[in-house]
Amino acid sequence: MNQMTDFTRNEARPMLRVSGLSHRVRLETDTLTILQGVSLEINRGESVAIVGRSGSGKTTLLGLLAGLDTPSEGVVELDGAEISKLGEDERAKLRASRVGFVFQSFQLLPALSAQENVMLPLELAGIEAPEARARELLERVGLGERLNHTPRQLSGGEQQRVAIARAFASDPVILFADEPTGNLDNRTGQAVSDLLMQLNREKGTTLVMVTHDERLAARCGRQLNIEAGILTEPETAREQADQ
Repeated sequence: MNQMTDFTRNEARPMLRVSGLSHRVRLETDTLTILQGVSLEINRGESVAIVGRSGSGKTTLLGLLAGLDTPSEGVVELDGAEISKLGEDERAKLRASRVGFVFQSFQLLPALSAQENVMLPLELAGIEAPEARARELLERVGLGERLNHTPRQLSGGEQQRVAIARAFASDPVILFADEPTGNLDNRTGQAVSDLLMQLNREKGTTLVMVTHDERLAARCGRQLNIEAGILTEPETAREQADQ
């Protein structure tokens, strides 16, 4: 009988600790290295932007940090749990209890209303009074009058705000965002970035995002650069993080 992993939160450890992370994909005649030798630590409550050109490996890195995939080599610890050694079921359990996601493409269910989209993770987690919680979150992101609208009845910015409300529904300790303003115009993108940073401050949720948006990245406490699968941090950012 397998012993289940203890997912008790450990406040003394960094929220994320990564060591020697590499990821390779086998092709028919070759092996493609997407990430190589990535190591980093992210503390609780930090906001961190991972920036890089298309194809640099940043979205792959985000997926590995969040436990959506497993690395070829290396260790990923999320809130004290070594997720790189967990099976899919245990990774899913950890994500459901600790992790929120905001995607560039929103990934809302088209047949459900805004409120129902936010309720879904609450219902799956067995949280009581999901209707009231979803309504509270949508009001918090300025959509209290759009509860019964389906995604196609909402603008892009409104859909992203629904996605943010859904991501915060289960009070995650860490939120991963993949190009959260990538499909939005400048004004709407600014409003969404304001909301993400505000919730990061108010709730103390660790925020890790990949973005092309230099203005959004500049608002984060730290910036990491990725190029050809290699992650670096500017010297000034490391000095600030150590202070």
